[in-house]
Amino acid sequence: MMKKNLLIAMLILFGSIHQLCLGQIQSMGFVQRYVNPRVEYGFRDYVYRPQLKVLDDMLYACTNNGIYRKNLIEYGEWELYAFENIPITEFVKNGDRLLCIATGTSDGTDSLLLLSNDNGQTCTNFTSPHFLQYGGNYLYRMVQNPEDMDCILVLHGLYGLSKSDDFGATWRNLNENNFGDQNWYLGFHPLDANTIFYSGEMMAFQGTYLKSSDAGETWSAYTHPGGDNCIHSFAFHPTDPDILVYSGEGAMAKSTDKGETWTVTDLYDTNMYFYKVLFDEDNPAMLYASGINGKYTSQDSIWVYRSSDMGESWELACQEYIEDNGGVFDMVKYQNLLIFYTREGGLFQLDFETVTGNSHIKTFGLTVFPNPAQNRLYFETDLDINTIEIISLSGQSLQKTNISNNERQIDISRLQAGVYFAVFHTKEMTVSKKVIVK
Repeated sequence: MMKKNLLIAMLILFGSIHQLCLGQIQSMGFVQRYVNPRVEYGFRDYVYRPQLKVLDDMLYACTNNGIYRKNLIEYGEWELYAFENIPITEFVKNGDRLLCIATGTSDGTDSLLLLSNDNGQTCTNFTSPHFLQYGGNYLYRMVQNPEDMDCILVLHGLYGLSKSDDFGATWRNLNENNFGDQNWYLGFHPLDANTIFYSGEMMAFQGTYLKSSDAGETWSAYTHPGGDNCIHSFAFHPTDPDILVYSGEGAMAKSTDKGETWTVTDLYDTNMYFYKVLFDEDNPAMLYASGINGKYTSQDSIWVYRSSDMGESWELACQEYIEDNGGVFDMVKYQNLLIFYTREGGLFQLDFETVTGNSHIKTFGLTVFPNPAQNRLYFETDLDINTIEIISLSGQSLQKTNISNNERQIDISRLQAGVYFAVFHTKEMTVSKKVIVK
């Protein structure tokens, strides 16, 4: 308790809290400590990222010791589902057939894929020779075509993207481009299965993604408009195929033309690595994102960001102290629950209806005008603003202005025409607004 109170006091002192959600994020009774299973084969510690999946009201968790599951309707106990004592990264399912990425089996080179034809009761090595052409083989991601359950894509650590049309029996390469150890995302567009995205980080930390609009036959490459570093996750609007949001390192971006062009959204937190972003399918104006905060060596909080305007702007909706959880690597939504898979602390859940009623998260009582602005920027607020900082889209701090109690304007005459973030600092929180200078 003393450590918790001390941390809260320190966070308030340094102005980094938006909202503490004490006691709202709950353990799901499943503590699966992250263990990198194949360090001896040259794996970097973030390559093994086990995933969550919700199927037919069941929550599945890939772990170092197989796949576990839990009934979310009956609040049942956790049970071993498949592949006991085998580190599993990800799996796909078609009826009673399971195909999974296995990590760390045998000598680390000849057991990349396992197949079960009896709903996980038994399994066989199903690794195709296609994946054994080079040494140091490993698979990162696996996804299933939403319109053809036998169509599978995988990302390989050495030679890029491969496709199977027969549930893993045979494979062919679609694209040789890979992102080293930063193959973070692979997915079909859920409303258009001919459109495929995969992303990562090129050399010199340049965030990059590839897109195909013809089921993988041809590809176009795009760079991260929000700056350097990796693109970690894509979220797709549940009914409008043109609206996408992606999350990265210190940035969010939104597209309204199916990923051809992007606008960096109203967020400034260069310390936050957003590993997962998702739409609320029941209310598409709402999105949620989580990950790790690079400002802290020890990840002792779970951070949940929220957008209530379809990705146009973001604010921190909830931060809860959970000692040594290690940060969130994956997140899924089920009904009114957000479920988090953490690196060290296992699984946690948050009933997001408990935080949606907080009005200051939505507006923070802050209005900025005019926008676009010229020479001077005015604001109205009930908050006790100490400092206003102007940040470029690349994250560079351009000016800081100390604010007295009665001041409600700042001089921006030295700024060139363009788009910036105006970051308002109080003792308790930081609020950012996108500002256009003409």
